[in-house]
Amino acid sequence: MPVSSTPGYVRVGDSADIAMGSTLATTVGDEPVCVVRVEDGLFAFDDVCPHRGAALSEGKLAGTTLTCSAHTWEFDVRSGELLRLRAPVCLTMREVREEDGVVLVAER
Repeated sequence: MPVSSTPGYVRVGDSADIAMGSTLATTVGDEPVCVVRVEDGLFAFDDVCPHRGAALSEGKLAGTTLTCSAHTWEFDVRSGELLRLRAPVCLTMREVREEDGVVLVAER
């Protein structure tokens, strides 16, 4: 997808591409990114589980909890926080915005 007219952001899709309660696997530059839409809005993070590197976009989203398909680690998609386990691990969050029917994710 082309770079947007908003400096530092890349267009990753149309708003209609991301239904409520769904995930979208995309890339920003060469980096895999997962975008999710939940009741609280749109959230984006690197599409790599910090545990074993699995694609989080292939996991199960229930409410604001995303469960990794590889090892069932659970994350809060709003904050990136690891749930239920005590480990100093969290997702690498990305800024995301929605403008005029398109979804934009911040570059690094």
